Amino acid sequence: MTSLTQILSLARAGNPARAWALFHSSGWDVREDDPKALTLKGRLLKDQAKASEGTERARLYGLAAEAYAAAVEPGRDSYPLINAAALALLGGKPERSGALAKETLALIDGDPDQGENAYWRAATRAEALLLLGEEAAARAALADGIAKLPYAWEDHAATLGQFELILAEQGSDAAWLDRHRPPPSLYFSGIIGLDAADPAIREEVDAIIRRERPGFGFGALAAGADILIAEALHRAGAELHITLPYPVDRFRELSVTPYGERWGPRFDALLEAAIRVEVLTELPDEAERSLAIAVELADLVAMGQCVRNAGVLRSRPKALTITGQGDQPRRQHQVWSDTGHDQYAIPVSRVAGHHSIAEASGTEIRELAAIFWVDNLDPDALSLLPDNARDFRPAGDAHYRIMTDLAELQSTGRRLLQHDGNSRLGFVIDIMDTQAPAASLLEQAADLSRAASGEAILTDFKSAMALTMQSVGQTIEEIGELQTASGPLPLWSIA
Repeated sequence: MTSLTQILSLARAGNPARAWALFHSSGWDVREDDPKALTLKGRLLKDQAKASEGTERARLYGLAAEAYAAAVEPGRDSYPLINAAALALLGGKPERSGALAKETLALIDGDPDQGENAYWRAATRAEALLLLGEEAAARAALADGIAKLPYAWEDHAATLGQFELILAEQGSDAAWLDRHRPPPSLYFSGIIGLDAADPAIREEVDAIIRRERPGFGFGALAAGADILIAEALHRAGAELHITLPYPVDRFRELSVTPYGERWGPRFDALLEAAIRVEVLTELPDEAERSLAIAVELADLVAMGQCVRNAGVLRSRPKALTITGQGDQPRRQHQVWSDTGHDQYAIPVSRVAGHHSIAEASGTEIRELAAIFWVDNLDPDALSLLPDNARDFRPAGDAHYRIMTDLAELQSTGRRLLQHDGNSRLGFVIDIMDTQAPAASLLEQAADLSRAASGEAILTDFKSAMALTMQSVGQTIEEIGELQTASGPLPLWSIA
């Protein structure tokens, strides 16, 4: 029997059909006396409704509403009750919605402990008022809740998403929600060889940050542009999320210390201030990566984190880079440009003697690529792929391909998922010799495929973030941790 927690994880990972099938096969659908099962039933039906259209959509929203309403009775909980009220409206039953919204308000008024915290109590009140057509009171209640917990960004984003659905159903303008959106996320990068004493550079960075008001910064901490922008973000109160292409001491040795004594203390202070520091270490049998390609991978990971964070918070991703005048854009910056997300560039004169990363890196035979590993590959499924995408190599009972085109990786994975439900798919994006990848990378890709269920592709954190930059119409979610010979590996699902 599959647990409710496991089924919820599948739903969050973008597999609502699989989650619904397991919910039924495990007998949870007949548990009319279990509030947790009924709440999950409402969630799964709501997911199905969002993916449907017309009368079927309204029907599923109605069923979801009644599942949530049934979950209320044993404990009189405002969470399923307000969900039932909102979904009744979306299901075409405004009178039922109004009645449930009034019940919600009465429940909150009679029990000051309702809701997970002060924000959720106020947000639930605001939603009930909105469902009753009292928009002015709803606006005030939502503003009050956000003031009580101003940094509960994910909670705010969830409320905004629900309010958007309600306002669309009511035919009302949702523009007023924009003032409550969490702040943008900013990917930052740039050159080392700049004149750090030039006040015009700092003033321009500060001006962009004041104007755009990012709440989160994602990037590295090399001497020069990285540190200048990170310091500006920190002064403005933004959270710093740092991704380094090497372990901290090695990164300091390569990208901080050689450029003057003033940079070391600033680097250390920003590391201390960071909310999160990700280090992209090599596996034991890998040689150290050259600087240019190591930075490219770290940039793609930081970009993916930025885009993902903005998506979760229903805000906007932006990018800021300081470039050398006349420099060609780095390949990873072109990836950002292709997404259409906002980006700002500050061109500056390079300090004499400082070269671009590519010029300083020397020769590197390895490149950024993906190992796409498939267990139980159906030969018939290969016929669905373009001719140039069928060259899988055998590896015991499994098969794998090495791809340098991440868009091709996405396309191949989607086709195999849709047409071959028995295959188990895993992939790793890393820096490798595409003709002879490190054995540890092959083994990691194999471990991921063996852990897959056939309903989604499994990968690791850095690969999921790199693919986020090019993912269209796919759900990318963290689902746990996989124990491997190289240690625990964060496990991500792509469906």
